[in-house]
Amino acid sequence: MTDQELIRLYQARDPRAVEETRAKYGAYCGTIARRLLTDERDVEECLSDCAMAVWNAIPPACPEHFKGWLGAVVRHRALAIGRANGRRPPTVEESALELAACLAEGDTPHRQLEARELGETLSRFLFLQKPEVRTAFLRRYWYAESLEEVAAYMGWGLSRTKSVLFRTRKRLEIYLKQEGY
Repeated sequence: MTDQELIRLYQARDPRAVEETRAKYGAYCGTIARRLLTDERDVEECLSDCAMAVWNAIPPACPEHFKGWLGAVVRHRALAIGRANGRRPPTVEESALELAACLAEGDTPHRQLEARELGETLSRFLFLQKPEVRTAFLRRYWYAESLEEVAAYMGWGLSRTKSVLFRTRKRLEIYLKQEGY
């Protein structure tokens, strides 16, 4: 079933949409949730919450890139559950600390309003990177994979992986400053 067919099922309020989404993207969503949560009960809660969130969001939402949008829904819910329960894997903390140096300090209402724009800026930055650099960056900082997992996936040594991610974070820091962050 294509993503457009899935969206049409949601728009028609057909309950098969949830089952078809689980069949097509269940493993993908589970992987995201398990990377960000340590307790399997939290993972199940996250996936259940996300099924309801997607059902309630479509319509009116009509995501252009359903898989990416779905991944973002799962990721945000998993982070919220992990924050509330205090049960997150160490890779989440590690990757957040690595990126923290690139961003300005403080969480003010003004910064929250800039979050969408920052996301668009980050997307533009990643688009400018080589595909393998973009993949390594997303696996580490979006999916919260360990350095060893990123290295294994990329077929790189650990030293190269650390170096590529370090240089990418430095380029990101410069890019964000140029963009006014």
